[in-house]
Amino acid sequence: MKKFYLIGTIAVLYTSLFAMPSSHAQNTKDAAYSLSAEQVAEKLANRAINEARIGYMHFTLRNHSGSQRKRSALFVQEQLPNQTKIGIYFTEPAGLRDTGFLSHDNSGNNDQNWLYLPATERVRKLPASSRGDYFMATDLSYGDIKDNFAFALDDWEFSLGDPKTIGSKTYYVLKGLAKTETIKQEMGYASFSAHIDPDTWFPVSIEYNDTDNVRLKEVSVLSLELIDNIWTATHFSIFNTQLSHQTDIVISDMQSVYQLPPHLLEPEELAYGAPVSLLQ
Repeated sequence: MKKFYLIGTIAVLYTSLFAMPSSHAQNTKDAAYSLSAEQVAEKLANRAINEARIGYMHFTLRNHSGSQRKRSALFVQEQLPNQTKIGIYFTEPAGLRDTGFLSHDNSGNNDQNWLYLPATERVRKLPASSRGDYFMATDLSYGDIKDNFAFALDDWEFSLGDPKTIGSKTYYVLKGLAKTETIKQEMGYASFSAHIDPDTWFPVSIEYNDTDNVRLKEVSVLSLELIDNIWTATHFSIFNTQLSHQTDIVISDMQSVYQLPPHLLEPEELAYGAPVSLLQ
């Protein structure tokens, strides 16, 4: 019963947050639907992001019986000409404090990820095959974190379904199939289908299928905010349909940073914990 309540809540929020006047929806549909699937995917991949930003991520994990756990982490992102760096440093609960994750997403596809666990007192480099693994018992994978609600152009063969109208707003329906068996196994996904808002170039919902092409996850973007003129997802939810497990994530205190300290988002810095002094 809890499962249906959660999904129903998401559906109501989804409709109310993104509904637009019908004239706007029609204008958007007329102007935008000449784009190809590849062009839509490129719009998502090239969406503007802050050069550097920092804020808190608040996780609520719910299992099939309704019990929940809460976690908080500091999030830091830096955008360089050919590289995106992301650091996530857990601050709560005490048992996870100072656990750190670092991602270097390189334009040349030589992506690298590291994890620091205080109990081992060492930084461990994660293999490429781990990007489909779940991140710290949440319903996010390591790959989901670095993809930032976009779909890597080198990973997917894209196609378009018929436009979808919800309320008075019309969305693209972007679909993807993993290009190779290796990519599929690494991502943990064989395919996806997403509703794309052409006003923000954010997906408002994504359905992922596992490597056997069986429904695995439902992702809902419940709130977007303009932070320094950049659209940012500040509330989103991931529901694992196979495990009846859900992760809700709320972003708070997100702000742009003029310049990050040199070498902050490097693996040798992970063991120093969360750089909370960067928050103004």
